Amino acid sequence: MEPAENLAAQLMGLPTRQEYMQATSEMLAKLFPGLGVGWASFDSQTGQVEVMNYPDVPSVSREVFLRFYQEHPLIRGYMFHEQAQWDILRLSDLISDRALRETAVYREALRLAGVDRQFSIRLNVPGDAGLSAWALVRNGQDFSDAELGLAALVQPVLRLLNMAYPRLNMAYPRAEEVETQHASDSFDLTVREREILHLIGHGLTAVAVGHLLGVSPRTVAKHLEHAYIKLGCTNRVDALNRLRGIEAGDRSQHV
Repeated sequence: MEPAENLAAQLMGLPTRQEYMQATSEMLAKLFPGLGVGWASFDSQTGQVEVMNYPDVPSVSREVFLRFYQEHPLIRGYMFHEQAQWDILRLSDLISDRALRETAVYREALRLAGVDRQFSIRLNVPGDAGLSAWALVRNGQDFSDAELGLAALVQPVLRLLNMAYPRLNMAYPRAEEVETQHASDSFDLTVREREILHLIGHGLTAVAVGHLLGVSPRTVAKHLEHAYIKLGCTNRVDALNRLRGIEAGDRSQHV
């Protein structure tokens, strides 16, 4: 199985975002051995920040991230260089070791965590107000071109999974998702039908859902067709509304 397909197969279907983030961190740590894996997501308009480190040891806190993110070479690379917005960026390609050691980011954050090598995998769409990315870190030995190539292969799957597991409370699903689960049980939907409706509800297309689940878009459409029959509706909007307990209106949107 290819790395991207293996990643999707093992990470799809986890019950909470917390479990997804933990599992993704562990898999990335195996693919790119080093000091650890970091996740950072922030919205520059609202100031909302989500920071996570694996292993769960003191490295980059939310406060440190907010203090230095505008000065970090990788973040600046994504935010201020249009041609790099979807690239897998490596720290050493953006700044020399000497110049890095002269930055406040290195002196007050990276050095304290024992980090001088890093690359990042961006997940959010360029143009969004902010940035969401995984970061892999080391000390001494840099990440190779082959490792960056592997990261480029898994990036599309990580993007789709990030859409499938939107930012939630890190321990509990949202109330609307609990209600949807209860509703799906009452309609006798299969596990796969619930899974596909969940992904469709987060904005993924049939093609994207098929890529994540390892099935064809036609198979996705068939599962949706069966779910619609059980739910007594003819399109995804009414199906999702029915699961959420909302009276379905007269809509004509179809898959």
